[in-house]
Amino acid sequence: MSLNFHVIPNQMKKIKSSSESSSLKIVFIYAVISAIYIYTSDYILETFVTNVDLLTKFQTYKGTGFIVITAALLYILVKRNVDKATSHYQQILDIKETTDTQLKKSHEEYMLFFNHSSLPMWLYDMETLAFLLVNDTACETYGYSQEDYSKMTIRDIRPEEDLPIMEQLILESLNHSENENHTYINILRHKKKNGDIIYVKVKATSIYFKEKLARLVTSVDVTTEINTQNALTEINSKLQLAGEIASLGYWTNDLIHSKIEWSEEVYKIFELDPQTFELTLENIKNCFHPEDRVEFGGNLSTAFKYNIPKESERRIITGSGSIKWILERIHLIKDETGRPIKLNGIVFDVTKRKLYEQEISESNERFKIITRTTNEAIIDWDIKNDTTIWGEGFSTIFGYDLSEYDNYLWSKNIHPEDRERILDDLNKALEDPTQEYFNANFRFLKANGAITCVQHKGIFIRDVNGKATRALGAMIDLTDTLSRIRKIEQQNNVLKDIAWTQSHVVRAPLANLQGLIRLFKTNIKAGINDDDELTDYIITSADKLDEIIREIVKKTREIDEM
Repeated sequence: MSLNFHVIPNQMKKIKSSSESSSLKIVFIYAVISAIYIYTSDYILETFVTNVDLLTKFQTYKGTGFIVITAALLYILVKRNVDKATSHYQQILDIKETTDTQLKKSHEEYMLFFNHSSLPMWLYDMETLAFLLVNDTACETYGYSQEDYSKMTIRDIRPEEDLPIMEQLILESLNHSENENHTYINILRHKKKNGDIIYVKVKATSIYFKEKLARLVTSVDVTTEINTQNALTEINSKLQLAGEIASLGYWTNDLIHSKIEWSEEVYKIFELDPQTFELTLENIKNCFHPEDRVEFGGNLSTAFKYNIPKESERRIITGSGSIKWILERIHLIKDETGRPIKLNGIVFDVTKRKLYEQEISESNERFKIITRTTNEAIIDWDIKNDTTIWGEGFSTIFGYDLSEYDNYLWSKNIHPEDRERILDDLNKALEDPTQEYFNANFRFLKANGAITCVQHKGIFIRDVNGKATRALGAMIDLTDTLSRIRKIEQQNNVLKDIAWTQSHVVRAPLANLQGLIRLFKTNIKAGINDDDELTDYIITSADKLDEIIREIVKKTREIDEM
């Protein structure tokens, strides 16, 4: 748009060009006619008039006639040209009057539109960047008054950090200043009077205003749209990142157009190149493990009868030849008539979970085997979730039915006289982050009510904060062992008694016998053969020794019977 007047100069150029053309024509006509007249008249006079004086007079008359004729001719030609020029000037005056009227009307209409536009609009000087005109909407939107704008430049409505960008845009606009219709559209940040920053879509056009190059700008607030887009971008970015972290892919199958699409993460899970892998049902089916391969297609309406997504875990063979487990959840989309039109699905790499589950399963099997082969009752207590796995020893050793789960099987069957002491010791050990083991001896009740003496040995598993999260323990029935120990102790006591008897009681009659026999032998050598009293002493000591030996034999038999 231009507020300058260009019609008159254009018409003046036309008139000037036309006048120059007419002048050339007049000169040309005058020269041609003059040349013809002079040459022809001289030739005729020289041919028919031989008298020199008469010839001179005729040439004088000819010259006078030439002046009169040429004067008349010039008058006619000039008058024609003047009349034509006058007509042109009148046309110019008429056009100027009409144009001025239209321009004034156009200017009034434009200013009316400018001032009452629902969009913020302003006009600024390209050299000083000062605001020249600002409409009321711009005042309302940005919070500045007309007086404020009269003292401001466009720099004042831009955040300070965006000024370098603004300077670059202005420089580009100046480079296109010769093109009056140069227009650019861009999304920028503007600053309101209260300091709020808004995103605006501006359209700027170069125009002339009062003989100055200016820019007419229209602004549309798109802050909500930009913030929404930024939020969606951030959400999409987070979803994409979450999908990558979780190895979560997305795919669609357009049933109407037979078009399959995979997200980038699906290609990563399958370890396939999107540039070379052709997405066909047959190729996709061949990616699955032969034992987990299913036929695609079939009656989808029946398969998704209740509009419930289908979920399955299957193995795939990746592009590198490795085997992975994936969880696939598929949802069927139908049109308003109930016709299937699209399948949407997500693919989740669950290989680590499946391997972990397999490891746990194998570990549990090993645990069960160990509990069956050991003479200990194994306890695995998940403290965090307060659940317990009881080893088979609780059935084989203590007689409890493990088919009926009882989380308090251990604590409630501690002997009543020992229960409070043991549970107090256990709680103290749990609360002490430095305590790694829990060992105790106590009495335990079997399923049939019998009392057994047990030895409990346990270990705690703690987190980084020292809080116990799991406890593993083993309980041994010490009843037979303690019985054997008591028997051995009794046997030891008997043996000690026998040893004492041998070392003290047996020694006296034995010493007597030894002395009496020596005395008897001496008497025989002396010829004393009749010594009844000595013989009686020997018999008495021997009887005493026999009695003691019988007592020892009796105690020895008691040991064997223990």
